[in-house]
Amino acid sequence: MKKKKTSIFFKLLGVLFLVYVALIIAYKSGYYETRANSKALMTKEAMAKFEDDLRNGEIVELKDYLKEEKVDYSNKVTKIGNKFSEGLSELMTNGVGGLMKILKGLFW
Repeated sequence: MKKKKTSIFFKLLGVLFLVYVALIIAYKSGYYETRANSKALMTKEAMAKFEDDLRNGEIVELKDYLKEEKVDYSNKVTKIGNKFSEGLSELMTNGVGGLMKILKGLFW
């Protein structure tokens, strides 16, 4: 029996499908919600400081007690990916619009 060759396209399609399934599982399992909620929770030290401020009658604002961890993960690869996706989106939008104009001119 001859072994069938699988093209690079189908291998890439399979890998993208597996990544998609992994992301769906992570989303459905609540991984992202848990991460978002953990960022909003007060730490024990912040809770103690909050309670002390309440006892002392000070003005209490929530933003003073929450940690805001903003991490920038962008790098050259993500910037290139963003530019590529924006360009592809613009190409698809203009390309489909142009194709529709051509088809409209041919048939109507």
